[in-house]
Amino acid sequence: MGAERMHSPRYWRMRAEEFRTKADNCEYAETREVLRKVAENYDELARRAARICTVPTLGEGRRQESHQVVQDYAEDQRAIMGRLGAPMN
Repeated sequence: MGAERMHSPRYWRMRAEEFRTKADNCEYAETREVLRKVAENYDELARRAARICTVPTLGEGRRQESHQVVQDYAEDQRAIMGRLGAPMN
């Protein structure tokens, strides 16, 4: 799967903002901190997606490696959300 099929940086920034809002409205300190960490991870995904989108000359192997990094982060976020018991899109 190529970079053209990945989510855009805007998508990841919107997800980060969504989780910051959830954290702001959460009454439990531990959960609030986890939600903020999730938001930070989404911000990192946005930065990585932006780098991937702006480097069209990467070789196929490097593109696959970059995409794998993004997928790994997304899987980590799903695992965190699974532990919190919240569904994730």
